[in-house]
Amino acid sequence: MPKIDGFEAIKILRNTPSTRDIPILMISSLDNQNQKVQALQSGISDFISVPFDKSALIIRVNSLLNLYLMFLETKKELKLNNNELEEKVNKAIEKKLEDVKLASIGKIAAGITHEINSPLTYMKSNLELMSYDIEDIEGNEKIKLSLLETHKIIDSGLNRIRNIIDNTREIAKKGKNSFHNENLYATIVFSTRMIYNRAKHLMPIIINNKKFDLNLDENFEQFSRSMIKEKLEQVWIIILNNACDEFETSDKEYDARKMIIDISYDEEKVITKFKDNANNGIPNDIISNIFDPFISTKVDKGMGFGLNIAKEIVEEHGGKISAYNEDNYAVFEIVL
Repeated sequence: MPKIDGFEAIKILRNTPSTRDIPILMISSLDNQNQKVQALQSGISDFISVPFDKSALIIRVNSLLNLYLMFLETKKELKLNNNELEEKVNKAIEKKLEDVKLASIGKIAAGITHEINSPLTYMKSNLELMSYDIEDIEGNEKIKLSLLETHKIIDSGLNRIRNIIDNTREIAKKGKNSFHNENLYATIVFSTRMIYNRAKHLMPIIINNKKFDLNLDENFEQFSRSMIKEKLEQVWIIILNNACDEFETSDKEYDARKMIIDISYDEEKVITKFKDNANNGIPNDIISNIFDPFISTKVDKGMGFGLNIAKEIVEEHGGKISAYNEDNYAVFEIVL
């Protein structure tokens, strides 16, 4: 060969990325054993001496082509597997970072709730005592009514702070509760009682076509599920309180308002839907990430932790929570 010999040509081919893996069959008149070994060590795939039989050459070429095609297929599979593995690793890293961030938020939340809770309790106690003093005012009904209205506004503000503390405390809390078979219907009735003093002025609540009142039997219907009762009750309270917040901003007359809770079986699953028509559905700009931390439609009422906490609790129970709009209703659907 002019300028370079076969060994140099093989070296160039093997050092070039586009030709590195292509099979090379050397046909040569070399008869020295050392030279044949050198040829094989240089990177060729096979060696055939001249003179050669055409049939033998064809067999060798076909064999090398089949091996090369198998190599290409394996390489393709390895690349796909590598891409999938890389994607899984990246998702695992993202999940870990999210867990670390939430854990950090939890530590901050624990400190904040501890620092705020003590003065808040002191303020609530003294505000209650102040209400008795206001009731005792005589001779100036105008001042008395004005003070009572101011007292109501302050008490409402303190209650909102209390809700924030309760929600942020959930982030820091380590769940050590154990699962037991409970009646899911009973947990919803209990949770509705908890918020009823607030809700009764804002909207009627219908549970499985029955209007809620404080005398509703917790075991009127049975939907048995393995659960941590207290945690699921927290989910219902978060959703119901959010509905109350929305109805506070609604311009609908009371008779036009509806808070509907539907509980039903779907084969082995229990599906619970909370539907309210406070503001004709969830805004489109937040519906896709409504369960993320710090996402909220409420001004000066919360930090947006509530639904994120609810999602974590539902997933801890092996369930799924979703949010969507249906016939001008905001719907939160929980499948357990």
